[in-house]
Amino acid sequence: MVKNLKCERIVVKAGTSILTPINKNKFSRTRLEKLGNEIWKLVRAQKKVVLVSSGAIALGMEAFGLMQRPKEMPRLQSCAAVGQGKLMHEYERFFSKKGIHTAQLLLTRDGLENRTRSLLARQTLEELLRMKTVPIVNENDTIATEEIAFGDNDKLSVYVGALIKADLVIILSDVDGFYLQDGTRVRQVSSLKELDALAGHVRDSRKERTVGGMKAKLAAARVAMNSGIPLLLVSGHEENILQKIIAGKDVGTLFYSSEAIRRDDLIVWS
Repeated sequence: MVKNLKCERIVVKAGTSILTPINKNKFSRTRLEKLGNEIWKLVRAQKKVVLVSSGAIALGMEAFGLMQRPKEMPRLQSCAAVGQGKLMHEYERFFSKKGIHTAQLLLTRDGLENRTRSLLARQTLEELLRMKTVPIVNENDTIATEEIAFGDNDKLSVYVGALIKADLVIILSDVDGFYLQDGTRVRQVSSLKELDALAGHVRDSRKERTVGGMKAKLAAARVAMNSGIPLLLVSGHEENILQKIIAGKDVGTLFYSSEAIRRDDLIVWS
């Protein structure tokens, strides 16, 4: 699928469902270690990797004993504030055993829309990658509101991809690609016209502790295609999925438009 792509700079997005067992509310450290091991293998292969990770709100919910995602903004942001530190602690504990440091970056959309702040974020990420650190990015949920939020980490991962001039953005999902209603897996989407045609095949459902879904992933794919960034949607539950991608195996759905003109300062927001 990606054998013709360079794949030296990679953004990996892991949602809450990748770090949480199905039908359970407790954060899974086993799943985090599985993800961590796959990323470590990429780093060991001299790939520059940025991880966009959800999970802070879920960890906060676990700490407070909450079974459903809060609807009140102050409580939701409080869960994020408590959970973000716990999330970073888990990643640092894992990667430190591999001799790798992690770094936390919390972003908001209004920060990246500001050119000065966007360039500072890019410089920080570049320096962290030079220092062979694994930057871990999340939205700053403690201050983000509807007006300044990315909406979900799928789209945030594309913006991070634009910042580091990524060769590939990988969305780890519950599904192993985009499927048509007849059960056919779409292997590649190469134009916005093709992307628009997929909208009628979406069968979306919201989970209590997540904000994403297939509609959100297609929206992120649109931003990626407009910005000239290849995006691959794959199952995050498949064993060694990141290594299969790098090996060029036929997995997931690749969204890439050769029509887009990529510029160093380009982030297409919609």
